[in-house]
Amino acid sequence: MFSLISCASFSLAKHINRKNEDSVLLPIHVNNGYLFAVADGVGSYEGAKEASNIATNFLMTLERKLEKSTSKELDIKSILNSIKSKIETLSNENIALKDAATTLTFCYVDQYGMRIGHIGDSRLYLKSENQLIQITKDHTRHQQLLDAKLYTAKQLKKISGKNVLTTALSKNIEMKYDEYFLSIDEIIDYKDENNSILINIMTDGAHNIWEKRPKFSPKTLGSPLAFSSSLLRRIDRVGAEDDHSLVSVKIQF
Repeated sequence: MFSLISCASFSLAKHINRKNEDSVLLPIHVNNGYLFAVADGVGSYEGAKEASNIATNFLMTLERKLEKSTSKELDIKSILNSIKSKIETLSNENIALKDAATTLTFCYVDQYGMRIGHIGDSRLYLKSENQLIQITKDHTRHQQLLDAKLYTAKQLKKISGKNVLTTALSKNIEMKYDEYFLSIDEIIDYKDENNSILINIMTDGAHNIWEKRPKFSPKTLGSPLAFSSSLLRRIDRVGAEDDHSLVSVKIQF
């Protein structure tokens, strides 16, 4: 049996009087699977919210367009190119939005496995026992330094540039994306005793708070609603660093 068991989400601005430039897509049923996403508008440019909305709104249209696609076959490049084209149109039609840009991380899960499209610094995590395992890799200056083995993660904590993106969906930025596919056999490693997997996608405003103390009780980690509520309380308690969004999904195979 393959089914969506539960889902929880939040998406809030850094301050109550500020516009939230994140956008989320809660799970929609596509063919025999589920598609969901978070997009983080690049806040230093006008048009950030419009760009993130374009990304999630386009994904919603895939419910009608992907009639025969499975997670094995999903064309990540075509999807991202289509979104980039729509953002370019926005920028061309309004000079004030010429630098509109967004990140995007989305996931499609069906009976064959899990396909992930990723550009930017949001993150997708899978729960494994009592921890969250980061599956995606950030497209940031810090990650470039880590990959080049010029610094350790500990050393980078003292160096600025953690949130400096190296790519995004925009008219003016070269699109460099990652795609991942985890087969059913690979997903087995993340299943719980009820044959379920738990997937969390967070924008950087959420995962920056989470990674400072990545620990909740097993019961909290195993429930989208409990995890979402607990993480949001933590963000409220320590103070938001940025707009913060989460989509937490539990699926049973």
